Amino acid sequence: MSSAKQSVGWELHTRQFLLPKLGHDASECEDAIAIDSQACRFAVADGATEAFDARNWAQRLSQSWVNKGSTLTAEEFRTWVEAEGRELHDSWNDLSLSWYSEEKARKGSFAAFAGLEIDLDSASWQAIALGDTCLLHCRRAALVKSFPLSHSESFNTAPVLVASDSSLHESMMQSLVIDSGSCESGDVLLLMSDGVASWYLQRLEQNDFNPDELIRSQRDEELIQFFNDERLAGRIRNDDIALVRIEITQRRLS
Repeated sequence: MSSAKQSVGWELHTRQFLLPKLGHDASECEDAIAIDSQACRFAVADGATEAFDARNWAQRLSQSWVNKGSTLTAEEFRTWVEAEGRELHDSWNDLSLSWYSEEKARKGSFAAFAGLEIDLDSASWQAIALGDTCLLHCRRAALVKSFPLSHSESFNTAPVLVASDSSLHESMMQSLVIDSGSCESGDVLLLMSDGVASWYLQRLEQNDFNPDELIRSQRDEELIQFFNDERLAGRIRNDDIALVRIEITQRRLS
């Protein structure tokens, strides 16, 4: 799915792509994407599979952040996560759970998160992230910046994640990353969950091919087949895939 947003001097072309694990239904996908094209706000969240209600937590985080007007400072982020966590836990009160699910619910839910806001007046961006969902800023097939992780080998199985339980927020906030940058015409910003972000960075590191050209040009059906083939070949983990591609270009004034 793609869309466009224009200002006096700049325009955004946006594409989003969401794919569940191989062999799973879309309803089982624990990655989430949210976009507000008018506000130029974008978010990707990746629910932790072993956590309780992870899919709901990822969807709640991404959509709520996009709908908010700020949450681009550490203080705002913490206040916002506390409120979202309380609402999530309250939603479980009337559920009839097995003892195993009750034990998982007591620990709360977890998700990696990255949120991006673009200012079309200045062709700049601000972003906030916690966990291993990443923002990559690319220019002419070269990587300008990647955060919170910048190398494929940096991904591991135990990242610090956004916790719904407020008792964990003090330690969680130590891993929060906030960054910003400026764009040139033709730059591409990519929000990606961990599996596809690690794959993308490895392709750049090994100089295999330009992965952005693949993402830009292939239809959804072709991308689905490509990533399933990559999974079967062991070049990308069999994990949910969420990506948002945003290309910023300067408008030609007549």
